Amino acid sequence: MMKASPAIRPRILEAYVAREFLKLASLSLATFISVFLVVDFFEKIDRLVRAHLGIGDLLHYFLLKVPFAVAETLPPAVLLGVMLAFGLMSRSHETMAIRTSGLDILRLTRPALVIALLAAVLLLSLKLYLVPWSQGRLHLFWEAKVEKKPPPSLLSMQHFWYKGDGVIYNILLFRKDIQTLEGVKIYLFDRQFNLIQIMAAARAQWQGDHWRFYQGFIQTFEPGGEEFGEKFQERDVVLTERPEDFAGLEKKVTEMDVAELHRFVQRLERDGYKSTSYRLDLYRRISLSITPLILVVLGMALTLRGERINIPAMVTVGLGLMFGYWLFFGLCASFGEAGRWPLLWAVTIPHLCFGAVTLGLLRQVAR
Repeated sequence: MMKASPAIRPRILEAYVAREFLKLASLSLATFISVFLVVDFFEKIDRLVRAHLGIGDLLHYFLLKVPFAVAETLPPAVLLGVMLAFGLMSRSHETMAIRTSGLDILRLTRPALVIALLAAVLLLSLKLYLVPWSQGRLHLFWEAKVEKKPPPSLLSMQHFWYKGDGVIYNILLFRKDIQTLEGVKIYLFDRQFNLIQIMAAARAQWQGDHWRFYQGFIQTFEPGGEEFGEKFQERDVVLTERPEDFAGLEKKVTEMDVAELHRFVQRLERDGYKSTSYRLDLYRRISLSITPLILVVLGMALTLRGERINIPAMVTVGLGLMFGYWLFFGLCASFGEAGRWPLLWAVTIPHLCFGAVTLGLLRQVAR
């Protein structure tokens, strides 16, 4: 019988490690998601039962919950998966056989790191796009199916003010279904915030790239103190604000994807409002996506330090360190939100500190 060459054996072992890690991490993820959904169901069971939802509606509800559940449970799932994979290998003396054969045990960590990197990319996609989308759909589902409210697209916003790009709107009614403003009055300002024009109209309708005002009046204020008035029946007006800007007033931050949240932050800063908490939320979504990579390194460092592994104790320590990691991240984020630290520092320092600790533990691995 021909023996596998030294170049082939590590590849076979790496494939074996990758398969075991994926299997155990997937099982852990499925378990965590199931527990998450069961707990959520029993928290809301009274409301769901009173709404007389059918099986299809319940399945729809749970499907909309899955992206958020995956985003919340993916980091602990990969940590548990890597600890169980290498822990079971150590218990069956497979890691000892690898060491005595002359192979570097750390070489087998490469497939786990690749999978952790893919998990980080998945988590980033979830937090930036899929979770906000599912949260928005879930909000619509809850209002329409459980609270029996009319579809939001048919609702109108009434009596509100809106500060735009150099303008302030006073709107009596915004009809989202036909993208029309009724009873609108617009105050236009120059860069020194001096009032230069007032425009009032009975109705303004969106025409694809501009507004068309009907039955209105324009009052212009010249620098010398002179005023000019002009009535009109119809007039096209180009403004920065679009119908989705007004409709977005009812959208929660948790339902905004990365592009919407970035535009929202820019608009707040442009209008002179404080945007610290919203910018921190944007940075937090991006920053937390690398936690699977750090947690996988932690799991490997804990399981490969020796041959005699107490798996329950190791899992307890690993999960305890993970919760400490999250608490430290929350503490640093609170310093950033309070203005004591720059926001980028607040979401980066926890990863640098915990990453340095995990790499230090990994260097102590017996080869």
